[in-house]
Amino acid sequence: MLGRIIFSLLMLSTPLATEAQVPPPPSLPGQAVLAEQLVRTIESKDVDGYAALLADDVVVTEDGKEIAHGKPDWIAQYGKKLAAHGVAFKISPGFSSTRRLLFIEYFNSAGSWGTDIPSHCCWSYDAVAYDVADGKVTTIQRLRGGDMRLDERGKPVK
Repeated sequence: MLGRIIFSLLMLSTPLATEAQVPPPPSLPGQAVLAEQLVRTIESKDVDGYAALLADDVVVTEDGKEIAHGKPDWIAQYGKKLAAHGVAFKISPGFSSTRRLLFIEYFNSAGSWGTDIPSHCCWSYDAVAYDVADGKVTTIQRLRGGDMRLDERGKPVK
């Protein structure tokens, strides 16, 4: 009898195949090319190339608050940072699913102090989600990450 009770409890606690997580839908055709273009234009600091990837009515949020509506508004803000002398950008490997690209954007903001930047100094991190449609970025959602990088266990990386 005890064996049947234990077996029943084990069966109830085992997830059913129907409860398994369904993988996200695949990326849209051309979405991989758009991802490559985003990385290339940001890392090479190509403001015009970056602007060409945006929809005219792109909406940008940062930490849930809208900070730009429309390509001219966003380029007026982000374009200055992207083009700034001495500011370097790196994009981490990311993820892609239908209509969404996710990256961690690393940028070295010490350039705003007007000096050359040591390669080990002053990196900040933001998580960025790009929503795409018709081959253009329609929404950018930025989450400020701060200046401390964490490893896969959540411990600070030195």
